[in-house]
Amino acid sequence: MNKNERYNVNGYLSIKRIAVISLAVTVGFYVLFLLKRYFRPFVPEMPPIEYRVPYWIIVSVNVVFSFIMAFILFLYERRALRYPFKLRRDELIANIVGTILIGLIISTIITVLNHWFWAPPGKEHELSFRRVCVSWLGDMPVIVFPIMISYLLRSMHLESVAAIENETLRAENLASRYETLKTQMDPHFLFNSLNTLKSLIDLDAGKADDFVQQLSGVLRYTLKNEEMVTLADELECVRSYCKMMKMRYGDNLQFDHLIDHDKYDHFYVLPLSIQGLIENAIKHNVISSRQPLTIHILTDDDNHLIISNKIQKKMGKEEGTGIGLANLAERYRIKWNENVEIFDDGTIFRVTLPLKENEKAL
Repeated sequence: MNKNERYNVNGYLSIKRIAVISLAVTVGFYVLFLLKRYFRPFVPEMPPIEYRVPYWIIVSVNVVFSFIMAFILFLYERRALRYPFKLRRDELIANIVGTILIGLIISTIITVLNHWFWAPPGKEHELSFRRVCVSWLGDMPVIVFPIMISYLLRSMHLESVAAIENETLRAENLASRYETLKTQMDPHFLFNSLNTLKSLIDLDAGKADDFVQQLSGVLRYTLKNEEMVTLADELECVRSYCKMMKMRYGDNLQFDHLIDHDKYDHFYVLPLSIQGLIENAIKHNVISSRQPLTIHILTDDDNHLIISNKIQKKMGKEEGTGIGLANLAERYRIKWNENVEIFDDGTIFRVTLPLKENEKAL
């Protein structure tokens, strides 16, 4: 998942939604308040106050005050949740402690204003700390609900985003398989393959049979419907493809493998990512006896697989659009939020793919 999406509050805490939820919280709170005579609230009993205005006026004004309190607290949650805290603990502390402190301050201000305006003449200053604490307890649902609702909405939003990205990844994987198969079934590809096969039949029937077996393996792997594969499975397809290309180009095309199989065979990659990069290198570079091409495939110590080659541009051929590489990078970003590093200095072309451990890939 894109890290920025986690802090994008516009999708689940818009101002309009905050206003609607604040109204709902206020209405729910006062429905419970009006029904409290049927329950025993967890609030200490206080001596009744004889106000100088009808009680319904005080309740009506406090409904507005409660709505303002909820709205302000949701605005604070909106601000806090969009800040990229380094630690999850810091985020929880800032959100929970900050919301409660702001809520208590607002509750205190409302209590003081109520007493100042509605208390009987001569008793405006007789406000005790105990009564303020009682007001805190009474307003606690309005203070706590914004925290709970904000986190619930964010959780639902992130689940929705993750579901959309997973579906996008599945669609891109299917599209990638289709495009790869379409490329391999291209008349030019088949023409070259059939020519290679014909020459092999004339020279060596055993090699011709091997060529057909490798082609069958590549096409069969292309049609697999998997979101991710182990490096060992991907390399099995790569070996088949490389054998086909070696039969076609002979010693003019070389593959240099330096892979730590003991460590990385069970790590995960996205399907057709390595095979696609090798195909791309063969497609865009000159391969001849004067300019043999060597494609290097290796792993490093930081859970990366690197595919590189010397750049040997074909004369008079248009450069690629880079869409395939962009799609590959986007697939890795969506699936694992990892970057695909692409290096091109005009002499060397290198792509670095992340390798994911079993438990981190799922």
